[in-house]
Amino acid sequence: MSRIGRAAGRGLDALRDFVLEPAEPEVAEPASEVEVVVEPVHLDPPPVILVTAIGGAGGAVSLAAAVAVAGTETEAERAALVVDLDPAPRGRGPTVLASDAARRLEEWARGPGGVPSAAARGHICHASPAGGDVGEVDDGGPLQRLAELLDREPPASAVIVHLPPSLWPDALDHVRVDAGGGLLRADLPSDRALAALAVRELHDRGMRAKVASRPLGRVASRRALAGVEPGGAASRRAARLARALVGGRSGQSLPLVLGAATAVIFIALVLVAIGGAVTAKGRVQRAADLAALSGARSMRDDFDNLFAAAWRADGSPNPAHLTKAEYLARARAAAQEAAARNDVPASSLAVRFPDAESFAPLRVRAAVRGEVDPDALPRPERGPRSARRPEIPLEASAVAEAAAPAGWSGMPSMASGGGYSGPLAYRQGKPMRPDVAEAFDRMSTAARSDGISLTITSAFRSDAEQAKLFAANPDPTWVAPPGKSLHRCATELDLGPSSAYAWLARNAPRFGFLKRYSWEAWHFGFNRGPAPCSDAANSIGRSGGGGDGAGSGTGGLPSFVPSRFRAPILRSAARWNVSAALISAQILAESNFNPAAVSPAGAQGIAQFMPGTAASYELDDPFDPDQAIDAQAHLMSDLLREFKSIPLALAAYNAGPGAVAACECVPPYPETQAYVARILGLLDGAGELAAPALEVRLVE
Repeated sequence: MSRIGRAAGRGLDALRDFVLEPAEPEVAEPASEVEVVVEPVHLDPPPVILVTAIGGAGGAVSLAAAVAVAGTETEAERAALVVDLDPAPRGRGPTVLASDAARRLEEWARGPGGVPSAAARGHICHASPAGGDVGEVDDGGPLQRLAELLDREPPASAVIVHLPPSLWPDALDHVRVDAGGGLLRADLPSDRALAALAVRELHDRGMRAKVASRPLGRVASRRALAGVEPGGAASRRAARLARALVGGRSGQSLPLVLGAATAVIFIALVLVAIGGAVTAKGRVQRAADLAALSGARSMRDDFDNLFAAAWRADGSPNPAHLTKAEYLARARAAAQEAAARNDVPASSLAVRFPDAESFAPLRVRAAVRGEVDPDALPRPERGPRSARRPEIPLEASAVAEAAAPAGWSGMPSMASGGGYSGPLAYRQGKPMRPDVAEAFDRMSTAARSDGISLTITSAFRSDAEQAKLFAANPDPTWVAPPGKSLHRCATELDLGPSSAYAWLARNAPRFGFLKRYSWEAWHFGFNRGPAPCSDAANSIGRSGGGGDGAGSGTGGLPSFVPSRFRAPILRSAARWNVSAALISAQILAESNFNPAAVSPAGAQGIAQFMPGTAASYELDDPFDPDQAIDAQAHLMSDLLREFKSIPLALAAYNAGPGAVAACECVPPYPETQAYVARILGLLDGAGELAAPALEVRLVE
């Protein structure tokens, strides 16, 4: 058999597990379609299907939900679990019309080691563990958290996992994920080559594959995400996808759309014929992506060392310190190592840093070059072969960065400005003492078993927040004056909804919660463990100090703050209800605690105020450190109130509120991005943040 014939055979083998959804609207089943119906096979544990989008295609999440809904038709007693690993998933709450099976799955998913935000919707249960919402916080990333969820053996008909393209290669290789198939959302014909390459890879791994060339409509998408059938042609498409992907893991054939076979066969032949590691566009792009991401991970991991002191107190060199040149060299080496692991020679890789001139670079660009051997491509059998044709160059590039997580507000992990100065835990976005959070988890689980979903409307409040509340409601019967409220102790929870009041009155004492006042059916205080607002309470959950509390051993300030400035920082932080650690990190980044500093742009003093801003905050002398620190805390208080985000407030302090408001983001100025990242890194090192300061992501 000729090389072309052998290649054609391999291409047709690949197509047995490949279905291309037609782009034309479906009216009836095509007469030219030969469909082999695969009876669903009960699997225990349930099959795991990975779903992603290629290129700029959209609609992968709703397709995943539609497949999940369709997969429950043959198994009414079990719902499907839809796991979204997008780094910034859209929150989806439970629906009233959720089935009993979906509610049981939600209860399982919210259990110990699960996803507290899981939500039953129709015939499915949504879960979004990408942000660390599975059990205890770990450092393994979203795939590790997914694996931990799967280890608990979900009582589901299937597990449909939507993930960003950057996680696709690692998900395929993850042993504990053990996916049985993949659904690719791709715009065809523009992404046909990449789709065929991905299908070929799935086939080589013994996995089922399906490519959807168009998304669901708007109404169908909303219905699917609500856990009900999309309706019409969309339901028929989802049913075929479910039969193909969820029907089992054996090697049975899948439906084959013959009308699209010719073009896809040729693409499959090309991909089979091309040799080498960096010869197809998709592989070149993947190598570039991995190299850039590896470089950015190195920058994230080394970021703190970039600002470590060069010398120890005893005058010896500090081994933790990295110069900018060393910092960039390590990132370059990480990118090169990743490329080498993907068989990319050093001569085919170019690494550079677009923001290298910044004092703290955070971006890396990796470009990979490859060639296609034209003589390895299939060509017609008839006619003499021409002379060797020139090689066809291919190139792909990617840019990755270490930056503040998208949508993250930078909520502090240490309380300040009240009677409690220990660690904070968050439930439903509300801060509280860690032991209070654990008790609430137990109570919430018990309430769910009785059909009640508890909500938290208020928890820890600083004295400044209490003062504003009291000013608006100056009746001590309903609102305690500042300095008197137990909310300042992080032990009080205002709970809802009103339909839960009777249940709470009966059951809250079992979990250590006492209804404080007979006229406030919603107000419960935790009365177990250390007494509210005590030294013992401040020590809960500590592991050697740090943070912004009085128990840290530094008076609530990071160790890098000179003693001369500790008192004015603490005083201003309390006055304006701003974290003392945040003010301290800002001053270090602005002037290195130099009250006489003057920038080339004209910023003055320890807090680097421009004259116009200083005047607007009644700062008469920017070189007076006490005045400047107080004005800085006042300005940050205003910016935090306006943008409700530490990263955005810092960006506004550096680049101006207008630039931040225009994009609702940290503006793409290298100086501003480095400024924000440096302060977040300092806060993270001080234990001030509730989440890692920087995450790695592809931006181009």
